[in-house]
Amino acid sequence: MGFLRNRGRRARLSALADAIGARKGEVLGDEFSGGPGPNGPLTLGVITLRPGLEVDVAQAQIDAAVTAGYTNPPKPPCTRGCGFLNTPGLPLLVIETYAAGKVIPHHGQVPPGHTGVVVSLT
Repeated sequence: MGFLRNRGRRARLSALADAIGARKGEVLGDEFSGGPGPNGPLTLGVITLRPGLEVDVAQAQIDAAVTAGYTNPPKPPCTRGCGFLNTPGLPLLVIETYAAGKVIPHHGQVPPGHTGVVVSLT
């Protein structure tokens, strides 16, 4: 029963990632972590490179989340993470951005003219 419930949660998080445009741009990483038991809550992390300035890319991601139903939007940039913490019926959403020249951990340096975006849904 736990496997089916976990599969349903994975499908829900993946569909929500699509709804908020988390996979826009060049996808560098798209994976689940955690799960039932001592592994912590199930989390989907999507890492992308997108053309544009950090503040503009962050605002576009925040706007997409608001369109999908998230409330109390944070203000960009999201260098230290912008969170949607308490939207009833929706999982926790955290957006983190990396300006050109910054290093996305385990994924390298963000090229000129781009922004790295990490979207986490828990």
